[in-house]
Amino acid sequence: MSDAFDQWVEWRHKAPGDRRSIPAELYAAVMSLPETDRSDRQRVNEVVRSHDEARREGRTVWLYLDYDEAGAPRTMEDPGWVKVFASADVAERWFKENDPEGVAWEYEVEGGRARGSVWLCSRDPASRAIGDPDWAKLFASIKAAEKWLEDNDPMGKIWEHPVQE
Repeated sequence: MSDAFDQWVEWRHKAPGDRRSIPAELYAAVMSLPETDRSDRQRVNEVVRSHDEARREGRTVWLYLDYDEAGAPRTMEDPGWVKVFASADVAERWFKENDPEGVAWEYEVEGGRARGSVWLCSRDPASRAIGDPDWAKLFASIKAAEKWLEDNDPMGKIWEHPVQE
């Protein structure tokens, strides 16, 4: 039986034109690792297990950047730019109605379950690098976000975004 690492390696080294895929959850977990760790069976399996546990416990959300029609630059401060979905299913339902070609990225929420809102911290609030695991840190409460900022980025800012359920 193959583990997460085997699935990752098989997909990563598939031949050009091979349309085989892997689950988005597996991809997101592995991509959260530094490049050098993506070849380490133990690290890959560990991060996939950790992400699966976080998902089961409601400690992940899916993020989507909703660009305005004119393509004007937007930032974290703009209401509605970042859409936060409680699950992949919620995101898929929203995409069917609003943006059939849209893509959301899974992020782990620090400090507990995502309920009502999450607080985002980004070193570059105007960045559109949402697929990069370091694009933003998410927190379950303003208290957790403020504590992290105090310890890691005293000049940083946080923004509250509602979670669509």
